[in-house]
Amino acid sequence: MKINIYYGGRGLIDDPTLFVINKIQQVLEELRVKVERFNLFELKNSITTLPQTLKGADGIILATTVEWYGIGGYMQQFLDSCWLYGDKEKISGIYMCPIVMSTTYGEREGKLNLASAWEILGGLPCSGICGYIADTSLLETNAEYASLIEKKAENMYRTINQKMASLPASNQAIK
Repeated sequence: MKINIYYGGRGLIDDPTLFVINKIQQVLEELRVKVERFNLFELKNSITTLPQTLKGADGIILATTVEWYGIGGYMQQFLDSCWLYGDKEKISGIYMCPIVMSTTYGEREGKLNLASAWEILGGLPCSGICGYIADTSLLETNAEYASLIEKKAENMYRTINQKMASLPASNQAIK
């Protein structure tokens, strides 16, 4: 199994999303999943070519941080590229787990936006993670948070591995 992680934050040291995706990547690698990570801020000049990286993936994680309003420009640009240049037939078989951490207001809306965008592209939904973390050290030192993240990663693995069905959504039916 192969899972790609697309990180749409700015790569700041105190970004809570980085802690979450590092923990998820660790769990997935323990489950012998091949994980490839794409930091969109490092690939900003080649984001339009990234939809080609979806071809070998069984599932993806779209991870971003809400710092002010919404999912941010890099992630939006990646989703736009998937719409314009992505192989919709391939996307239709790929599960996506949204991860949105916030240092301000809007993490739930961001998670919903990622899930809706992926379903409009024709992809399959996975349960995601969202949360507000003002101080990343609280996230790093809380064992309950780490356990929660690990369980979410295991559930994502099960969903993809078992190819679990989901109920149809209107944003998939109406094109």
